[in-house]
Amino acid sequence: MATSIRDLFHDVGNWHNKISVGAGVTKAELSEEKKVDVKGLIKRLSELEQFVMGADKVLGQLKDVVYKAIDPDTGKPR
Repeated sequence: MATSIRDLFHDVGNWHNKISVGAGVTKAELSEEKKVDVKGLIKRLSELEQFVMGADKVLGQLKDVVYKAIDPDTGKPR
């Protein structure tokens, strides 16, 4: 599990990269004129859903770390 703010930002970036690539590949597959593999697309969409939940989890961890250090309402250090 990531413990530093740097590691948490890196983890969020990794999750968003997976989401971006997965969405692009899915879009490309849907754009092709060949027969669409529905089961494959459902699998990929399920993976994208898991990636979003992974990013959300890391963002929650990041929020906890930042809110301990900085007052979220004032932006000033605690």
